[in-house]
Amino acid sequence: MGGNSVTAVSGNDWIEEMLGDIDYNNDDIIEGCQFPFKMRVGVPYRRPPRHPFFEYFRDMGVVQIDQVFSGEPFRAKTLCFVFPERWMNVSEQRHFTYKLGRHPDAPNLEVVDIITHSPLIIGGLCAQQIRKLNWQDDKDFDYEGTVDSWDRIIERAGG
Repeated sequence: MGGNSVTAVSGNDWIEEMLGDIDYNNDDIIEGCQFPFKMRVGVPYRRPPRHPFFEYFRDMGVVQIDQVFSGEPFRAKTLCFVFPERWMNVSEQRHFTYKLGRHPDAPNLEVVDIITHSPLIIGGLCAQQIRKLNWQDDKDFDYEGTVDSWDRIIERAGG
């Protein structure tokens, strides 16, 4: 037997590793940010969606986007969206979390996880629901102005 080993990671494990420590009580956040489910949002601080890290997970949730807007039933208690903004126009991005919270199946959902770079998606959330994601190689993606603009967006959300 060789010294090589392979570690398989499921999409759920991958998300849980990044967002699992987001824990809040709806009573602790303002009313407009409250959902009938746990909302957990990760914002990759500098790593772009084209980074190989996201390669196998980039399209998670694309099938459910139409269900969010049409009100069609979900077949799961947990939903996960990775860079859903890639599949939405500006208006849809702005109303995405609103439509999730008012979806007919929203009371049946336990957790909704979103990995996004879209300020339109995170704009309607509170800091307790958002996790800024950083990795060791983020310095490779520190383009002029990027850090300052994300700091201002997170700051406005209360973080």
